[in-house]
Amino acid sequence: MRTVIKSGALPGSLHAEPAGGRLSRWGPGGRVRAVAAGAVLAVTAAAMAAVGPAGPAAASSGTSYVYAWGLGGSGQLGNGWTANQSSPAYLSTLTQAAQVSGGFLHTLAVRADGTVWAWGANQDGELGNGTTMSSSKPVKVPSLTGVVQVAAGSNFSLALRSDGTVWAWGYNNDGELGDGTTIYRTKPVKVAGLTGVTQIAAGNAHSLAVRSNGTAVAWGNNNYGQLGDGTTIKRTHPVQVGGLTKATQIAGGYTHSVALRSDGTVVAWGNNPAGELGDGTATNRTHPVKVVGLTGVTQISVGIDHSLAVRSNGTAVAWGNNNYGQLGDGSITTSTTPVTVPGLINVARVSAGGVQSVAVRSDGTVMAWGYNNFGQLGDGSTTTRTKPVAVPGLSNVTQVSAGTYHTLAKAGPPELTAKATITGTGNVGGTLTCKAIFVSATWVGYSWLRDTKTVPGATTATYVPVAGDAGHKVTCRIIATNNLGTTDASATITVHAPAHFKAGAPPIAHLGKKYSYTFATGSPTPKVTRASGTLPPGLKLATNGTLSGKPTHKGTYTFTLKATNGIGTPTKTKKSVTVK
Repeated sequence: MRTVIKSGALPGSLHAEPAGGRLSRWGPGGRVRAVAAGAVLAVTAAAMAAVGPAGPAAASSGTSYVYAWGLGGSGQLGNGWTANQSSPAYLSTLTQAAQVSGGFLHTLAVRADGTVWAWGANQDGELGNGTTMSSSKPVKVPSLTGVVQVAAGSNFSLALRSDGTVWAWGYNNDGELGDGTTIYRTKPVKVAGLTGVTQIAAGNAHSLAVRSNGTAVAWGNNNYGQLGDGTTIKRTHPVQVGGLTKATQIAGGYTHSVALRSDGTVVAWGNNPAGELGDGTATNRTHPVKVVGLTGVTQISVGIDHSLAVRSNGTAVAWGNNNYGQLGDGSITTSTTPVTVPGLINVARVSAGGVQSVAVRSDGTVMAWGYNNFGQLGDGSTTTRTKPVAVPGLSNVTQVSAGTYHTLAKAGPPELTAKATITGTGNVGGTLTCKAIFVSATWVGYSWLRDTKTVPGATTATYVPVAGDAGHKVTCRIIATNNLGTTDASATITVHAPAHFKAGAPPIAHLGKKYSYTFATGSPTPKVTRASGTLPPGLKLATNGTLSGKPTHKGTYTFTLKATNGIGTPTKTKKSVTVK
């Protein structure tokens, strides 16, 4: 038996009532499926936390667990039951999870070994195991390996592999699988012509991906311009989001999309009746527009018709529909521009569900707010909250993912929320500062290496390179721990030394004998030129500052040299070479 959507109960005039363990969603123009809002940014540490321009990813060791709560009628909580849970329920059958993603009535997880697992509703093949049989416990998606991120849409699923390709399965009426068809798939198929992808997101009936060059593509339903290609034509193949560059993250809502750029600004496009685009209007956009007044953002997430962002200062902001307090500001007033979630600090990551919001703080605790009829806030009640409340009984949480009516949390070793970095000039004598921000770390330690050898006594976040470091790679290694394991990351910089001339007089040259002397040192190698004076006949000055050859005349020759290597200011000196 299906359920009827009653108007006026949920934002967007959509309300789902459970019947027979199954939900259905209907709207103007036919079937309208609920958004998988939890699938917006739930990437593994390995996928997210590359350190340095070309540094290694963070490496973790330990144990991870998954918890779920909220609506359970289709088995989407994964604990073998179909009852709702208003407090976190531990999934004993799924360990070593790297990332989770909650959809409408199904859930996805990628394990540390790169395999994908799914559970919950499966009427459209969204579990990817070749059947349409639902499962209240995780089942493996066969023949899919090397996965680094999953994203659960309404009734479809996406997976990103380490080779940058994207795979999809499930419902495909609007081309959301991106394989050029509208054929449902019960097993993964490759998204056509798409490579170089670094992050994926699944909306209600559209899909999005960020590529390594900072551009983004989208496919699927486009009734409101949510693909961002300037049209409202649905696409069964990926099309480029117009005018979007330097994208680092992307998120798909019910009928709108949001992207984070590398400069910390946010853009949005698509449907906008509740101000979910954050541009101060209720005007739909078929191309990205800037979210008003929002800078310093480190992560984004999108619900049915509200949006969330984390800023670098650890605060969270929200905008869009607020009928059930999903903006967390204590009101039910919709906002077309971002508002700060008051009293919420040290936020590391957020996830927007259907009409609920959830955040994990840097200490590994979880807060939630918004609609709670099915217990999706996890506070032991079914009371809707307009301000954040703590989810009790959880610790060491590193990631949260809110589905439409259920919520998930992954607890495990600490995770990086941004790449590890080294700041400073990199010059000998200048201070280097190593920075890495972790979720759920109870202790963080540092060590410094010159090439591959540990520098004795260098055990703080700062290091001052010495002359012996010049020309070598200096690496900061950061180790973070909690009671579930250890994570280490690193960042590397090459140390430079300004050009300088050797002190003292050059050695004496002998007539007709080979002579070689280098006047300047530095890293990079300096460029040396003669500014004035005369060199000994028979000797030539190379650009690296080496004077060499066989002198042909005796005497003392004086000249002025200039050296520069781009580090510091150019330097000059007067030198004399005697030929006997």
